[in-house]
Amino acid sequence: MAEQQIIIKKSDDHDDHDHHGGAWKVAYADFMTAMMAFFLMLWIISAADEEKLQGLAEYFTPAEVADIMGGQGFLDGQVFGPDGVFAGVDGQDFQIQPPSFGREEPVSPPSDAPRDPEPRVVVEYADSPAPGRAEDLDPMSVLSPAGEVEKEEEPVDPALLAERAAREARLDEVTEEIEAAVAANLALVEMESNLRIDRTPDGLLIQILDQENRPMFASGSARIDAGTRALVQIIGQAVGDLAYPLAITGHTDSVPFTGRVEYGNWELSADRANATRRELLNAGVAEGRISRVSGLADTMPLNATAPDAPENRRITMLLIYPDPVVAGGAPTGAAEAPNRTESVD
Repeated sequence: MAEQQIIIKKSDDHDDHDHHGGAWKVAYADFMTAMMAFFLMLWIISAADEEKLQGLAEYFTPAEVADIMGGQGFLDGQVFGPDGVFAGVDGQDFQIQPPSFGREEPVSPPSDAPRDPEPRVVVEYADSPAPGRAEDLDPMSVLSPAGEVEKEEEPVDPALLAERAAREARLDEVTEEIEAAVAANLALVEMESNLRIDRTPDGLLIQILDQENRPMFASGSARIDAGTRALVQIIGQAVGDLAYPLAITGHTDSVPFTGRVEYGNWELSADRANATRRELLNAGVAEGRISRVSGLADTMPLNATAPDAPENRRITMLLIYPDPVVAGGAPTGAAEAPNRTESVD
C-alpha cells in the first residue's frame, strides 16, 4: 500500500479583514468639544445683559461696523491708528473695545431676570391686650407700624395759642426796648456783647457776662461796675411795669477764691446776685416781684469746656413768664420758685 502524502496549507485569516483603528475616538472627542462650546455659548448669553448682547451683535455685523467706522473709500475713515490700533474717526482716543460680558460678574443673573420681592414686615395687632399687661397701655394710645406705643397728640386749646401769641409779642417788646436803650447810650455801645437775651419756655432769660478785660464787678468783690449798673438799670426800667416775677442768680468761674477766710465762690456769687437785686429796686422794680436771689458758684458754667473762662462769671435775670402751651395752661405770672433764698442787705 502506497504511503499517503500529507499536505499542510497555511492561511492568514487577517488578510481578509480591515483594521478598525481608533477613528471613532476622534469623532467622539469632536462631538464633546462641540457640546462644550455650545453650553459655553449658552452660559455667556445668559450672563450678558441686553446692552452687551446688542454690542456683540453690532461687533460681528459688517454693516454696523461700516457705519461705526465711517468714510467712503478704503481706509477713508482712518480705522487704524498710528500704532496699528483699531480706532474710530473721532480721534485717536476712541477705540473699539472687545466685549467684556461675563467677566465683571460671571455668576450674576441678567438684569431682566425675575428677582425675589423685597421682604416686608407685617405686624398684626391683637383685638385685646395680652393678659397682665392692660395696665401698661393707655386707651388713648395707638401702635405705630414698628409696634411702639405712641400717644395721640391732643389738640391745643385755641385760648392757649392766643395767650402764647400775646406772650411772644410782649417778650419781643421787652427785648427790643432793652436793645434800643443800650444802643442809644454811647457809653454802653461797647458792652452790647456783654448782654445776652434768650427766649426760654420759662420766660425771658437776660444775662450780663464778663469778658476779657471787661468785668462786671471788681475782682473778688460784689462791688458793681458803673457800666454793669447802667445795664441793670435799663433792664429794670424795661421790666418794671410787668407783673411777672424775677429770679436773679449769680455765677462764678472755677478759679478758687482766696481773698478772704471762709469766703469762697458760693458767697461771692450770692453777694453779686444780691447787689444786682438792689440795682433793680433802684430802677423801679417792685420788691415783691423778686422771687429768688441765689448764688450757684461755678456749678453751672456757660462754657463747660473752659471752666475758668470769663463768660462763666455772669449774672442771670429770669423774667418768669412761662409758655402757656408748654406749662399745660398754668396761670402765667404766678410762677414762684419753690425755694425762696433771698439775701439780706
